[in-house]
Amino acid sequence: MKTLHLLRHAKSDRGAEVRDHDRPLAKRGLEAARAMAEHLRAEKFKVDAVFSSSSRRTRETFDLIKGALGAAPVQFRDDLYLMDADGLLGFIHALPRDLRRVLLIGHDPGYHILANQLVDPACGSDELDALADKFPTGALCSLGFAGTAWTDVMPGAGGLLAFVRPKDID
Repeated sequence: MKTLHLLRHAKSDRGAEVRDHDRPLAKRGLEAARAMAEHLRAEKFKVDAVFSSSSRRTRETFDLIKGALGAAPVQFRDDLYLMDADGLLGFIHALPRDLRRVLLIGHDPGYHILANQLVDPACGSDELDALADKFPTGALCSLGFAGTAWTDVMPGAGGLLAFVRPKDID
């Protein structure tokens, strides 16, 4: 089984007078990322690797949750910055086969589109309804896929393991 976790960066400061890539987290984003870190610790969250956009807001989100991730290595990648759903799926298909649990940290609208494409609509739930509606900043979507290769991650094949929004853990 492969487990894919999609974490949208926490709320950024849109008022910052910097280019989009360099926007920092807002106060609300800092609080949400800290709350998510506590949630991850409580859930004994485990991943084999983390791949993150290189933007400042994704780096800052990672910095606030990394203590809950154990020793999972992280790669900050320019190509993940604002990548669309098709690009993200291609990235996932190219992940090393030996990784079983992966966390991606990035941006919308790619994450919202991808998560909704991957999830099996037959696993209807309140979480699925919430995911279909919106993928807010700081939210984590966890999907499980049968199979042993990342190429088994296909539209409609993912079981929704969890969809946790910052407002759910406050």
